This record gives sequence, structure tokens and C-alpha cells, in this order.
Amino acid sequence: MKTEKTWTLMEILKWSVDYLTGKGIEDARSNVEWLLCEILSYSRMDLYLKFDRPMSEAELARYRPLLLRCAAHQPVQQLVGSCEFYGFKLAVNDKVLIPRPETERLVEACIREAAALTEAKTRAEITASAAETEQAKPHSDDGAEVFNFKPELYILDIGAGSGCISIALAKHIPNAVLYAMEKSADAIEVLQRNIHYHDLEKRVQILEQDILEFRPQRRFDIIVSNPPYIAVDEMAGLDPRVSHYEPYMALSDADDGLSFYHYFASRFPEWLMPDAPAFLEFGGKSQSAALKNIFSAFRTEIILDYQGNERVLVLRLKNGDEQ
Repeated sequence: MKTEKTWTLMEILKWSVDYLTGKGIEDARSNVEWLLCEILSYSRMDLYLKFDRPMSEAELARYRPLLLRCAAHQPVQQLVGSCEFYGFKLAVNDKVLIPRPETERLVEACIREAAALTEAKTRAEITASAAETEQAKPHSDDGAEVFNFKPELYILDIGAGSGCISIALAKHIPNAVLYAMEKSADAIEVLQRNIHYHDLEKRVQILEQDILEFRPQRRFDIIVSNPPYIAVDEMAGLDPRVSHYEPYMALSDADDGLSFYHYFASRFPEWLMPDAPAFLEFGGKSQSAALKNIFSAFRTEIILDYQGNERVLVLRLKNGDEQ
């Protein structure tokens, strides 16, 4: 009587990598490792330490359909329902954009700016307090000044999606108050789940509305956004894992890719505190000249991503003598 073949982890991994490679899947090995770790609740190291462990039929039954969907170019992050961003775990699905490493550069720049802003605001507050009363500056026994004051920084995240930017900033800027704006009800379900998972309900406020209808009650110390910047005629050339499976609304403005930047240029002067920065992700060198023209009323700086591509635009409104 013929018996079913027993597959060890290493055999499954090798066969699956070859299979996905034959289907044109980039990073086939990392995708297979991710799927197996999800099925087995293993770490990546476990896969190789227990390479000769046989997989049960129940495990294979769960694994096979995921592998087939991966071969059909569905992002592995959607298949396992999560991803990592800036060192922490986020829930994702097909209703939100999968966070990219490039966006971590935007987060890094914001964190640096927040530290500088906090220091400047603290100095200003101390100076103002000292001018009111000589008792405003308590001293320790050795004469060193002691100040525990940390001013709140109000940060607006436009098009929050999964919440990757807002959550990363809340985790790394303890004095930040985040406003995560998102208009998609489906995306907001994911956003709420991630905020709850990271216990940030008191730090991150969700604004469920369209940016075009936004009328803020206050100005912001920092504005960040990764808006839809892919031109409609470029969508067909995207990797199928992106164009077929990620939300169109998060990818393209259904125009030339610049619509949101035009709107931001008209609104940011009213929304930002004096000399406050905005950090915007964009589509690379092909958009740089157009963006500098759109934001001609702003001082601009461009930050490169990890591959050396132009990726983050930093804006500050020009003073009167700079116009």
C-alpha cells in the first residue's frame, strides 16, 4: 500500500522557494519563511534549528492555500495579516497600504525634528517663566537646574492608513499628541486595532474625515503625510503585488500624482505653527522639480531613502523677506 510522503521543514522550504521563484516572485525565500513561521508559530531561527521536523497534514493543509496565493502575487504581509515597521508589529490587510521601509526615513526625520522642537519650546517656556518670578527655577542641592517640563507637540498625520507613522511617532516622542486622519472606514478598523494593540488610545486621536473637508481648530507643530502620489498612467506598470492587491485610493490620486501636494501648498500656511515643518513622502526624482515649484512659498529640503532615492520632502514656510 502506497503511503503519503512525509515532508520535513527543510524539504518544504526548498521546494516552496523553487516554486515561487518559478512564478517570478521576488524574495521567494523570505516569503516562504514568513508563511512557515505564521503556520508553525516559529521564529525564523526555529525553522533552521528544527529543519528535520516533519510537517503534519493539518499544517500542510493550512500552508498550501497561502503558498498558492503568494504565487499569485498577493503580498505575504496580507496573507499573514501583519508586518513590521520601525521595529514594531502592525496588523495589515488589503484595505490599507503595506508600510514600506522608505517611510521609515520620514519617521526618522520627524523624530529628530521633534527633539529639536521640544528643546526649543522648553527653553522658551523656562525663559518666560523666569521673567515672571525668580522662584520659577528650582535648583537641586548641587546647584544644577532641574526642569521636568516637556511641552506637548501637536502632530497631524494625513492619510494615516494602518497608523504606522502615527504609532511610530507616538512611541518615540513621549510628549507628542497625534491626530491620525483617515477617511476610509475600512482602513480605520485596522488603524483602531493597531492603536489598541500598542496601548496608544490616549496618545493618538483618530480623525475620520476627508482632508478636503478638514477645518482644524488648532495649528500643528509638525504635519506628516504619505499621500497617494502615483500618476494614473503609471499604475499599469506597478508590480502586481501592489496594483492588484493594495487599495487604489492609497496609491494614486487618479490624476497626475500631484493633486494632494497642490492642496497641501494652499492649506499648510494656515495649519502649521510659525516655522513649523511638514514632512511629505513623494515618488522620487521625477517629481522633485514639480514639487519645488508647487511649494515655492516654502523652504524645501529633500531626504534620500535607504536606496539613495529622493523620497521625503521637508517644508518650512518662508519668512516675508524670503518671498
